[in-house]
Amino acid sequence: MKSLAPRARLLVGTVVAALAIMAVGAVGAEAKLVKVTGSTVVTPSDGAKSFLANAGVSVAPVGPATGADGKFTFPVAAGFGDTKTYNGLLAHSGGLTFSKGSKSQVVRRPVAVRVGKASVLVAQLPGLRGGCQSLRKSVKRFAIHHKGYTDPLAAPRYSKTVKRFIKATKRYCNQGRVIVLARLTHLSKSVSGGTATLGAELHLSGQAARLINKVAGKKVVKAGALLGTGTSTVARG
Repeated sequence: MKSLAPRARLLVGTVVAALAIMAVGAVGAEAKLVKVTGSTVVTPSDGAKSFLANAGVSVAPVGPATGADGKFTFPVAAGFGDTKTYNGLLAHSGGLTFSKGSKSQVVRRPVAVRVGKASVLVAQLPGLRGGCQSLRKSVKRFAIHHKGYTDPLAAPRYSKTVKRFIKATKRYCNQGRVIVLARLTHLSKSVSGGTATLGAELHLSGQAARLINKVAGKKVVKAGALLGTGTSTVARG
């Protein structure tokens, strides 16, 4: 089995760690985890606007997501976070449609996962088969090289709360292909009263870059390109 590249190991490791926080950490440290509500605003970078426009690819919000002044807003459908570390998860509703002529692809229900200084954004591609297969294969490969990591969704014994999470995650995986959409860097956080503001830069994954190139009909972007910035404003739900 070939070893994963450092960046791929970071992405997969973050997903695994996040699942562990949600499934295992919720059992031993439930008092630290709080439910949150709010929204996330994604501001495309000038570079992203340029390569999409030059390729003739348009982007439009779908579902509950909205667009205004060149920005896109996604409501937080469900989320939780650790009040001390701000590790956690924000599952959003809505999505975006990338289209050019007769070609289009919807990217919906983005989920931001934050673990320490490493974070990723995963999303569904409705209408495509695969579910979470690619992520789970990566988890298995990652586990071979990193002892102590396992697939939390395969563990047989969990509390009722965690079992509900696992059930919801499996439903999410069954509703379309799930990919890592972006790697989140330059994480920031601030608190004012009962509201927390979380920020990050969004860098395209290889999977997301291939998706955009397929819609464009040619290679217009590669992995690591700055897609934009994300700002999440959340409060206890």
